[in-house]
Amino acid sequence: MADLNFERVVFDAANGNGAKIAGRYYPSSAENIKGVIQICHGMAEYLARYKEMIAFFNDAGYHVCGMDMPGHGDTYELNKDKGFPKGYFGKGKTDADDLIKDVMELHRLARVRFGEKVPHYLYGHSMGSAVVRTVFSKPEYSCEFSKFVFSSTMGPNPAVGFARFLAACGCLFGGAKKENALIDRLAFGSYCKHVENPQSPMDWLSTEPEEVRIYNEDPMCGFSFTSEGYGVLFKLIGFIQSSKAYQDLSGKPCLFTYGEEDPVGSYGKGVRKVILKMRHHGARAQAKCYGPYRHEIQHEPVRKDYFRDVVDFLEQ
Repeated sequence: MADLNFERVVFDAANGNGAKIAGRYYPSSAENIKGVIQICHGMAEYLARYKEMIAFFNDAGYHVCGMDMPGHGDTYELNKDKGFPKGYFGKGKTDADDLIKDVMELHRLARVRFGEKVPHYLYGHSMGSAVVRTVFSKPEYSCEFSKFVFSSTMGPNPAVGFARFLAACGCLFGGAKKENALIDRLAFGSYCKHVENPQSPMDWLSTEPEEVRIYNEDPMCGFSFTSEGYGVLFKLIGFIQSSKAYQDLSGKPCLFTYGEEDPVGSYGKGVRKVILKMRHHGARAQAKCYGPYRHEIQHEPVRKDYFRDVVDFLEQ
C-alpha cells in the first residue's frame, strides 16, 4: 500500500526536558466529514503502521491524527541526538501523566486544525488502550471526546505492583535509559505458548506470517523498553485497574475489540472481566470478539470487517 499524504505537527513534550513530540494529521478528502479519530499506537511500534486503517477511516469521512509516543517512531528520531533512546519516555515521577498530557495537547491542536464542530473520537491499541482508558477515567479529559475504542487491551494483572518495583529497581544507579531484559523475559516470554510451531518470538501478534515478518524486519518495531519505559507502562496499567479509575468512568460510549488468541487480553478472559466491571460501574461498554485471532486485529485477515465495525460504532 502506498504511503498516505499527511501533515506533520511537532510540539514540546510535557515532561519539560527539552524533548519534542512528533504527530501527524491525515486529512480526509471526503465531501461529508463525520469527525476526527485520534489514534494511540501500541508498545514498540508507531502511528504510520496503521496506514491501512487510516485510509479506510479517511474514505469513510474521518480526519485522522495521532502522535508517536516518546521513545517511538518519529518522536524518537527527533530526540535521539539528545540522549533519549527507544523505549524511553522521559525523566521524572510524572512521566506517565506527561504522556497523557501529550495526547491531550495533540487533541487540542487537532481541534484547531480540524475545527470544533465535528466530534472527536479516541482510539487506542494495546499500550495505547491503557492510555485511552486512562483518559476515559479522568473526567477533565474524557469530556473532550464523543466515543472511545479500546483495541486489544489488557485484563486485570495482580503482578503489576511487583512489575513496577522491578522497573524502579532498574532505574537505580543510572539504569533508567537502559533496556531491561529481565522484565522483557517475564512480561513476554510466554506469549507464544499457545502458538503452534512459532517461527519467531513475535508470532503472537498476528496469524499472518507476512505481517509478523514485516514487523520483525522493521527497526522501529519490537525493541526492548528501558526500565523507565516499563515504569510508565506499569503505572498506566496500575491506574486503569485501580478503584479510582472505575469510580470516574466516562459516561460516553466505548467499544472493546479483541481476539481470542491474544495473550495481552488473557485470551479474551481478561478483556471480558474488564468489560463486566466497567458495565457494573455504569459504563456504556460494547464489545466485539473476532474469534481465533491474535493481538493485532488491524493486521489480521478480518481487518476490513474490523475497520467497518469501528466506523459503524462511531456512527451509531
